[in-house]
Amino acid sequence: MSTELIGRGDELADLLRWLDAAVNGNPQLVVCSGEAGIGKTRLVSELAERAQARGVRTLWTRALELPDAPPFWLWRQALADLPAVDVAPVERTALFESFADRLDSTAALFVIDDIHWADEPSLQALLHLIRNLRGKRILVCATERDTVSDAATGWRAIKPDLLREPVTRTLGLTGLSPESSAQCLQAEAGRAVPDQITFDAYTMTAGNPFYLRELGRSLQETGALQLPATLREVVRGRLVPLAPRTQELLRSSSILGEEFPIAVASRLIGRPALECLTAVDEAVAAGLLVVGAQPGAVRFGHALVRAALQESLLLQQRVILHARAAQAIEELYPDALEHHSAALARHWAGAAVTGEHGPAVHWARRAGDAALRELAFEEAVRLYGLALDHAAGSDAADRGRLLLARATARLRAGDLGAARADSVAALTIGRRVGDATLIAECALVLEPVGDRVWDRDIREWCTEALEFDGLPDLLRTRLLARSTEASVYLGLLDNVDETSVAALQLADACGDPEAVVAALRARQLACAAPEHRVERAELAARMTDAGLSLRSPSIELWGRLWAIDSQWERGELAAIGSELSRLRWCVRHTGGPMARWNLLVAEAALAQGHGDLDEALRLGGQARELAESIGHPAGYGAYRALVGTIGHHRGHLDISFELPPLSMRGEVRNEIFARLGTAFPLVEDGRTAEAEPLYRGLGPPEEWVIPPYFVLNALVVGGSVALALGLDQDIRYFAQRLAPYRDGHAVGGGGNGHYLGPVTLWLGKFAAAIGDSATAEQDLGTARKICREIGARCFAVEADCELADLLIRRGATEDGVTMAKSALPLAESYGMAPWVQRLRGLAATPLNRATLSPREREVAALVAAGKSNREIATALVLSERTAQNHVQHILTKLGFTNRSQIAAWASRNPGPK
Repeated sequence: MSTELIGRGDELADLLRWLDAAVNGNPQLVVCSGEAGIGKTRLVSELAERAQARGVRTLWTRALELPDAPPFWLWRQALADLPAVDVAPVERTALFESFADRLDSTAALFVIDDIHWADEPSLQALLHLIRNLRGKRILVCATERDTVSDAATGWRAIKPDLLREPVTRTLGLTGLSPESSAQCLQAEAGRAVPDQITFDAYTMTAGNPFYLRELGRSLQETGALQLPATLREVVRGRLVPLAPRTQELLRSSSILGEEFPIAVASRLIGRPALECLTAVDEAVAAGLLVVGAQPGAVRFGHALVRAALQESLLLQQRVILHARAAQAIEELYPDALEHHSAALARHWAGAAVTGEHGPAVHWARRAGDAALRELAFEEAVRLYGLALDHAAGSDAADRGRLLLARATARLRAGDLGAARADSVAALTIGRRVGDATLIAECALVLEPVGDRVWDRDIREWCTEALEFDGLPDLLRTRLLARSTEASVYLGLLDNVDETSVAALQLADACGDPEAVVAALRARQLACAAPEHRVERAELAARMTDAGLSLRSPSIELWGRLWAIDSQWERGELAAIGSELSRLRWCVRHTGGPMARWNLLVAEAALAQGHGDLDEALRLGGQARELAESIGHPAGYGAYRALVGTIGHHRGHLDISFELPPLSMRGEVRNEIFARLGTAFPLVEDGRTAEAEPLYRGLGPPEEWVIPPYFVLNALVVGGSVALALGLDQDIRYFAQRLAPYRDGHAVGGGGNGHYLGPVTLWLGKFAAAIGDSATAEQDLGTARKICREIGARCFAVEADCELADLLIRRGATEDGVTMAKSALPLAESYGMAPWVQRLRGLAATPLNRATLSPREREVAALVAAGKSNREIATALVLSERTAQNHVQHILTKLGFTNRSQIAAWASRNPGPK
């Protein structure tokens, strides 16, 4: 067959240009797409030859049409010539990192042929590589058949995420021009072809090079110029000159896949392998087979050749051949059945038409288990699904456990909704057959996520399973722990102390590491309130030690996260930075989207705490996108809280003024902050009329039901809203509730995602609002010192501003103005727009403050009495607009920003009305 590259000069030039860019430090992914036979492989082969001629290291990998290859087949091929990593990764991200690390910084071309047939785990690893190409001089060039995805053919469209990446380029191949088509046809025929035949060939093939070459070969071999009726007949016509045994070998082997071992093919036709070599040689000479990548294997010259051959098989022939293939593999590779389990599953499934489904279930399950161990989660989902397809007649409990196996794989792949559906189906089976262990296993597959329906189901399943007698201690421990977790997420806190203590005691008694870890997690959640700060630090140390002793990065990860929570409560920002480096290692070696989400949230919180607000927004946005991509409900709330806290210092985004979606407001995590989290930015933006009904709709603060991990956040944010609304009684309540925690910092206690500064900062604000100037000055001074010591830059500016305001209102105008002028450049450099405006007003305060007019004093007294603008207008017989103007003039004259400051000033400066 002619190997000359015809009619693709422009496309090759594009590829060489992109290769040059990659070699010079601009890495790229290029997807060459087009129909079957259009010349994609030939084009990238030419690119590879040119790259090697330039000294560019070239890796070549081809996806196989049928899913028989081991997971991560693309990478097993491409990296076979590279040294293995020292330690096998235990989690998926570490595996992906090992792939990327072995594609070192030397210039390289990485070709992936037929990516549309690639296994999903290989594509996930490729996506990880593409997203981390910075610093590598690599051109990844993939060929894709642009055929609509079809379950019957196995074709899959390339992952949309890959196509959306900024480094991705696409190159679409279409048919050759009439001139190039004629050249291709004549090159293969080896003779001149009449114009009419050339025209007919072009019309029939639309310039498809594969079909043109097949027609040219037919003309060369037969000497006839008669064109066949269909292009499929061209391929089938190639069989006619071949010996019958060669035709039989080719047709039978078509069920094996694109590449197959000769030894297995010989068993299909009942001939010795040595005898089959003659047939193989004849097929290779005819261009229908080529030497395969694996020793002792051959492959079809083109997928269309195999497809045409397989179409000629009758159903009965296919069933017989699949059974023979499975038996041959079992007999030939008795010591490597695990490696061939996916192929055995496919062949036994193909032979199950006769009603014998047991072998298909057995091998599909075994292959699924192997894929799960190898971190190929999506492949495990597919294989467990194949087992379930053939398990209709299996034992009900066995089918239930297959569903749970698939649920586990789906969960680890990030498909939460499908994982829950499988768990519910398994639970239904468990209840029907009365299998207590199966019910317990259903309750333990899923973890609480903050969704009310999801978490309620988990708690009910745990309760149901715990009612059975005779459960093993390990299972009972894990059920108690999981029930505790779900209860905390649901806000059902009455028994969580009891159940978490019982779980930890039972775990320590049985000594099982898995049980101890589960119990520690439950106890940590039960101790989320700020009064348990000391115990939570101890739990963090125990969890970290457990992870280290078990050499489990995923367990150590939780210990590191808990340690960071404790460090936040103590305001140890430098220690958090050090702990984050250890957390990053854990995340890399744990893998999965939730580990990455936890890291992003922690990094965003530290950036926000240090005042790196743009970086905090960037990291927080990434965390939200990641959580939304897997349907995890925690992402929205964490992002809203972070954005609101950032807005407190630099001005609020539009999203902060919107109530969360109805679907989010009913979640336990958002019951308080759906209202408070929206009222907070509204009052800071001066929109108190919109904020007040949100705040009052929660009822009296002393009756609020606050999740334990949000106690300090709720008290601080609630107090801020009350302060802006001038609700002195509420402010006193919040100050009283916060007082026991004055040596701490306002953060969440169960996975902190944002920082609200030292508690003394808020106690100082609240004391100033209710007229306790001495306490306010002391607390604000303490907060200023703390914020500077720990590097909380924006909060240091905030404390300066509040103290400067207090000093000016107390009459120490010169000290207050000096402090405001000192803080102003810092606020400007940090981008703290609202605080810049306020500090400028304070810095411009005349040392001899202007006095209020008699009418303004009347208005100030009414503000101090808690009157609204409408009530002031009624009392003084004014229009509401005039009353509002008076209030604004008072704020301007006195350098204040809210009504509570006017009230405090009026109480200390009584004058004639």
